[in-house]
Amino acid sequence: GAQAISHLEEASDEGITAMATAQCSAVLLPTTAYMLRLKQPRARKMLEEGVIVALGSDFNPNAYCFS
Repeated sequence: GAQAISHLEEASDEGITAMATAQCSAVLLPTTAYMLRLKQPRARKMLEEGVIVALGSDFNPNAYCFS
């Protein structure tokens, strides 16, 4: 029943399909992945599967970045 999900660096193929089926928005936070040296969310795969993708900054003291 979620309308949006964030922090999707580890989203599986099954999870991406489920988000598309549920018409749930994927909120991508690339600054968080960059600062924590995590892999970036698979935005292209999400878009290809029909997931609604939103882009957020997650700009806060824990993810402070000038880049």
